[in-house]
Amino acid sequence: MNLQKSLITIVLIILNFIASNIFAQEKTDVIYMINGETKDGKVTGIHETSIDFVYTGEDLTYELKKSNIQKIVFASGRTQIISQPQVQTSNSPTSTAAERKNKLAVLPFTMVSNDQGLMSEAMSGQIQHAAINSFKKNTHQIIVQDPMTTNALLLKNNLDPNSIKTMMPQKVAELLGVEFVVYGTANISFEGTRSYGSSSTTYKDKTEKDKDKKENKSSGKEFTSNNSSTVSNYDTSIELNIFSDTGSNLYSVSRNGFGNSLDTYDGTLNYLIKRCPWGSKNK
Repeated sequence: MNLQKSLITIVLIILNFIASNIFAQEKTDVIYMINGETKDGKVTGIHETSIDFVYTGEDLTYELKKSNIQKIVFASGRTQIISQPQVQTSNSPTSTAAERKNKLAVLPFTMVSNDQGLMSEAMSGQIQHAAINSFKKNTHQIIVQDPMTTNALLLKNNLDPNSIKTMMPQKVAELLGVEFVVYGTANISFEGTRSYGSSSTTYKDKTEKDKDKKENKSSGKEFTSNNSSTVSNYDTSIELNIFSDTGSNLYSVSRNGFGNSLDTYDGTLNYLIKRCPWGSKNK
């Protein structure tokens, strides 16, 4: 009798072990949530904005929003992407105050003009480079960031001259890793064109000239040339604002340019930058 009971016990243990292994080896659907959480169970339905899901060992069906789900790995091994995790623009400090000390970055200029050709990204970058060169030449005690570094960091964070205005200046400084940020606006208006002309007459020699005048005729030795040129006129004004990584506005100034050529902005920038807090006029 004891032997029979022992055999029954052994058989039950073996059956329980086999059943446990079968249950353990049963694969489930795994849901990966955007917040990093995972859920094991069975996906019973997929709808436009949600999925139906039953947890392992339960019978109740739950409705999960697709917006909270990154992907589903089904028991078959197939993976279905539901939502791509969004890449967050980092507005948190990416550098320390010590690392930013005495560094300055010039943003691409905001362009204002009645000439669409001057509203281009290329013109904005051209004036940005002119300002950077002027800061390097006409200031002291600051390190001017290379425009390629500045523009690459802006592009990496999906920022342009318009969208960057939605950020506080101190956040922009932290993002670029500088202590000072220069915001610039160039207002260049096309004022039309002006033509200049002149003509001149030359003779082979003075004797022939005097003889022709007396006889009121042309000897064929008279040469007349006409010269004319057309010049485009522009009205230029430049505005500069310099902010620190604490949000303080250290320098705010605007000035109309001297001259009417397209490159008048260059001399205007030099005038303003020489008078900034680190400018050569403030030594």
